[in-house]
Amino acid sequence: MNTRIKHLASTPTRPARAPSAWLASLSTALILTACGGGSGPAASDVSGGNVDNNGAVAPAAASSASDASATTPDQSASDATPASEAAPASDASGTPAPGFQVGTATFDAALPPEPTLPTSAQICQTLPATLTAQANGLLPESADTANTAPDTTRIQAALTACTNAASTGLSTNKVVRLTSGANGANAFLSGPLNLPSGVTLWIDSRVTVFASRDPRQFDKTQGTASCGLITASDNGCNALITAAKTSNSAVVGDGTIDGRGGSQLVSSVRDDPNLLKRPDGSAMSWWDIGYEANVVQNKSQNNPRLIQINNGSNFTLYRVTLQNAPKFHVVPSGVQGFTAWGVKIYTPTAAYEAMNNYKGVPYSTVNAKNTDGIDPASSGPITSNPGNPGKLTGDASNMLIAYTSIRTGDDNMAIKGGTAPVNGRTYNITVAHSHFYEGHGMSIGSESAGSDNGVANADVTPVGGVFPSVSNVNVYDLTIDGADNGLRIKSDWSRGGLVSNIRYSNVCIRTGNQTSNPQALIFSPYYSPTKSLGLYPNLQGIVLDGIRVVNASNYTFQGFNSASPVLLGSGWSAGTVGFPTPPVISPLLISLNNVVADVTPLSMTVADAQFSIGEGGTTLPLQAGSGVTLTRAADAQVSPVDCSKAFVPFPAKS
Repeated sequence: MNTRIKHLASTPTRPARAPSAWLASLSTALILTACGGGSGPAASDVSGGNVDNNGAVAPAAASSASDASATTPDQSASDATPASEAAPASDASGTPAPGFQVGTATFDAALPPEPTLPTSAQICQTLPATLTAQANGLLPESADTANTAPDTTRIQAALTACTNAASTGLSTNKVVRLTSGANGANAFLSGPLNLPSGVTLWIDSRVTVFASRDPRQFDKTQGTASCGLITASDNGCNALITAAKTSNSAVVGDGTIDGRGGSQLVSSVRDDPNLLKRPDGSAMSWWDIGYEANVVQNKSQNNPRLIQINNGSNFTLYRVTLQNAPKFHVVPSGVQGFTAWGVKIYTPTAAYEAMNNYKGVPYSTVNAKNTDGIDPASSGPITSNPGNPGKLTGDASNMLIAYTSIRTGDDNMAIKGGTAPVNGRTYNITVAHSHFYEGHGMSIGSESAGSDNGVANADVTPVGGVFPSVSNVNVYDLTIDGADNGLRIKSDWSRGGLVSNIRYSNVCIRTGNQTSNPQALIFSPYYSPTKSLGLYPNLQGIVLDGIRVVNASNYTFQGFNSASPVLLGSGWSAGTVGFPTPPVISPLLISLNNVVADVTPLSMTVADAQFSIGEGGTTLPLQAGSGVTLTRAADAQVSPVDCSKAFVPFPAKS
């Protein structure tokens, strides 16, 4: 599938404006303001910093803030709006529908066609299941007593035999199909697999591929323990499925891939001294290791990812359910052309939430650490590239995440731009018609330093002569329900760079409970106390158009200032770079249009920011002062987007 689409063009929004022209005019206004030009109404006298929450103009409570809660993929989603009743995002001409209703789109002319399942003629090999999952969706403990990964060899042999480097896309791929077997068998149990070029792994409905719970299966070098350990770095495991330097690979179908993150580990090595133990002497689970590493020891977990795509092109995920990953679910790293359409990511599932971790606490999204949903990321350049002639820059580009539902224990999605300038760039990313549930929200960062050392790129527009690390990101028709963050850009001076041309439109947000200190909107260059490497964050051209937050939450808008009091706080160190003289100040350049908080903000942190308020206005109590400027369109008036059908239960499995 060709995922190269027209980015930052007309998306479903209020029809009174041409979004692309409006974006251009606001970007110009922001640049003029940054340079001291432009004009606007006089600012009031409240200084930057923590803004008191008085004077907010809040509309009536949202009718959309219902009590509906997410269900597991196994539960009925009958409360959800039937597809036949959902309003389309646009008509056949691509014209945005008036009064856009978030969360109900079934068609979008701006997107490429939906992928399709393979034809029977494409099937290269069919493998029947020999194991049977329990009613709760888990494998019985006995399944891997004799062999911790009994299906690895036969699945890998089929994938390798069906390699098809001549494929030009999904319709010409060869297919390995995993089906149900005799006597109700519906499960496979596997260690690491390599998915070749031109091969589609098709997992049938009600069939599950389970990951082995044996760390020795995932060691980078067999015979040398590196997986399932807590160390200073986290690169000790192979993923369950890896596609490296491939083109036109895919995982599709209505089946499931289950990482078994909450299952206690076993080892194929007798009396394995590297099998980490719980206080009672039994083995830890992957999530136990993650929690102990991240929260207790402040180190790194060596847990396998579910799907890792490295430095290739045109990878597709379609309709498959991914759940219970030991660590990240999907990472397309340095990939040019990636589609996730109709994918469900749900962690932990109900069966694991009924169990306790090594601390005696039930598994939840709070303690299944680093289980991000989808993390597009740039990588270092690749010069040795068999089968794909020419240098791969490490860019992550031309990606589409559509009609996808994500509920997990970390970022629902995190778009990353590399940890150093040598890394490639991340650009042309579209997130459309999706639902995020518990997690850390729709994030960009924290890595935003990659720029291929400033090499020119026709798809990346420099800003003030600087090539952005992350750019051309278009997020629209998104519902965020129960996450502790809504829309977020995060970075810091150890891995920062230019992030520009980011657009969010038609987004409904209902953050999680207040004990998680929810941030509906958080744009900050002070993500994590760390040592300065002189890689200063710079957030520009950030556009929010048609955003509605229906419950009480916090808000943060901060630009970077090397003289900020934040950087004098505990844990921050200027290192050998030192504090620059004069200070480096990169104000947040952001425009708000029809940005509505139904409830007065719990708090607002605003510093080193330049706001442009469009004709749709905002109800946020933004005021100008030291380091904060504000320009407003005349007669701005909000018209909140329709969130009445946005918050629906997590969709049931097919």
